[in-house]
Amino acid sequence: MKYSQVILISIFLIPSLVLAHGPSRQKVTQEIEVNASAESIWKIVGEFCSIQDWHPGIKSCTADNGTTVKSVRTIELENGEKINEVLYKHDKDNKRIQYGMQELEEGRVIDGLPIATHGSTITITESNGISKVQWKGAFYRSFPGQQPPPELTDEACIKAVTNLYKTGLENIKKIAEK
Repeated sequence: MKYSQVILISIFLIPSLVLAHGPSRQKVTQEIEVNASAESIWKIVGEFCSIQDWHPGIKSCTADNGTTVKSVRTIELENGEKINEVLYKHDKDNKRIQYGMQELEEGRVIDGLPIATHGSTITITESNGISKVQWKGAFYRSFPGQQPPPELTDEACIKAVTNLYKTGLENIKKIAEK
């Protein structure tokens, strides 16, 4: 009798647990080759708030402790949205910077970037005078439910983050190859 009760409970409980799952983590990686040394590219991107100088979608940036680990920067997007990000790693020798978005207020959706969390790494490597700049990140969409509206789907988030990365990388290339 008890065995059949466990089976019946399992039949009804397991599907409901599967349906209760929230959004899954998404990842984006973009790369670009730049005809410049890694050192010269690091001079463009190495400061935590230099993003305001090389990314056309960023209007301004302020950081409370420069490139010190745990520094918090506030970036303002061209559309006026503001995002706080924390610096996790700043590795000048390996030309790597890693940061993450601070948690948003509950229910907030960033116009044009519908993500709830975000962690990114920018890495610069060089071989034979050609550098590769890689920008990769992982994030969750801001809509927590199972059926998001079209502008808040995983696909919309991937598209927005991909566009953010591509635009930034293309401008780094443009600046570095002048």
